Amino acid sequence: MKVVYLPLDERPCNYYFAGRIAKGSGVEVITPDMSVLGTKKAAASFERISEFLLQHANEADSYVLSVDMLLYGGIIPSRLHHFDEDELTKRLAVLDEIKRINPRVKIYAFALIMRCPSYSSADEEPDYYEYCGREIFLSGQVKHKLQLGIIQKDEADKLLASYEEVIKGNLPDFEARREKNRNMLIRVVERLHHSIDFLIIPQDDSAKYGYTSMDREAIKQELAQKGLDEVAMYPGADEVGMTLLARAACEYKGITPKISCRFVHENSPNITPLYEDRPVGVTLPFQVESAGCVIADGEQADIDLYLNYPSSDPVEVWQEKNCGYEERDLDAFVSAIKKSVESGRVTALADGAYCNGGDRELLQMINKEMGILELSAYAGWNTSSNTLGTVICQAVFVYLFGDNTSQKRFLAERVYEDVGYCGYVRAYVTNNLLSDMGYDYFNAGETDGEVALIVRRELNTFIEKYFTNLSQRYEIDVCRMPWKRMFEVDLSLREKSNQ
Repeated sequence: MKVVYLPLDERPCNYYFAGRIAKGSGVEVITPDMSVLGTKKAAASFERISEFLLQHANEADSYVLSVDMLLYGGIIPSRLHHFDEDELTKRLAVLDEIKRINPRVKIYAFALIMRCPSYSSADEEPDYYEYCGREIFLSGQVKHKLQLGIIQKDEADKLLASYEEVIKGNLPDFEARREKNRNMLIRVVERLHHSIDFLIIPQDDSAKYGYTSMDREAIKQELAQKGLDEVAMYPGADEVGMTLLARAACEYKGITPKISCRFVHENSPNITPLYEDRPVGVTLPFQVESAGCVIADGEQADIDLYLNYPSSDPVEVWQEKNCGYEERDLDAFVSAIKKSVESGRVTALADGAYCNGGDRELLQMINKEMGILELSAYAGWNTSSNTLGTVICQAVFVYLFGDNTSQKRFLAERVYEDVGYCGYVRAYVTNNLLSDMGYDYFNAGETDGEVALIVRRELNTFIEKYFTNLSQRYEIDVCRMPWKRMFEVDLSLREKSNQ
């Protein structure tokens, strides 16, 4: 099976993860050369992307593609561009051309609802977001609440006027781009069952009230008015390519894996993860079904998915945990995971306890009881949906194609990165070492500079201390700071020569 894969951007989670999960499975993931893609705020070339997509049309069984990369040149350029709708609509025609060349090929696509962060930072937004991002976010919340009748017009007008004093006339640019992107989402949906076989509309960094939620409801209303099919819309972004890869593989093989889901605490499904707009128990079915699977009970299932979430009040990995974490019975949870593994079932762990990092306590308990590599799949990075999409995809590939050394290496990489880097090393280096070097969180110097070397050193120290068995089997192959900041790391492992 050959899958042409157009990622959301060039970051490792989007560019590498899908191919690493598929390695050794018989599914060939064909990605564009890194030089074809842009860099952070610099958009990729549409002409080169179009050329890449078309040159593989004859040989492909499936396409998994980011509409944001196709139309705007990446996720961040989608928030910065000044294209008109006619130009963007012309770009969609490449999908028709793919189908003309190869009518049997299936196209699995995803197109994001533009995010609206709740904080002021221009790192991934227009320049003016640096000083008025928070006020733009609050303006969206007020407008949404006014629309829903939660607040009165006089109160809304007063709040919006106060925010405008900080925004200083930049709101029209922000809202006009949102409207343009929203209109393009409708045009993308219109191609469903024509040049697009399956479509997901994820919500990046969403909240209950605000621009993102208003856009979602506006899209739903317009789809209903036009008599178009409903499309899955749920929180997520960087994991969706993996979700669609899993679906493509399932449909190619004609298999619908059954997944049983067990949360660590009975109230865990009811908690709303940070940066998302609904409880994880509501999002989970969308994640499972979008990956080409169904939820099943117990012994009927092909995959056991264990979900580590607090019983209430989720926090960032660097924050102090609360009673929502203490109420979990981790001993019973680990025992259930071990029993699943010993029975020979595909056993996956979605570690959503904390936002932006894995749960070291749980992982050490599992490692002590049975060895972390006995799991079939693990993830615990960034948002809840990022974690879910990653771990479900890997579990599906292990179920469909069997386990292999590449799967084990990817699982180990998740421990190194999600638990080690995201859960500890990132904050340690940022808080204790960067300032003396003249750097900060948003400026880590060079991609392969002294910060990358320090991250490698500290990560090796962490893994040797807490996951000695992994450090004995693997060593860091690549450790880079791809966007020259601390948020993400480009990390890969290799087996030690004595293995």
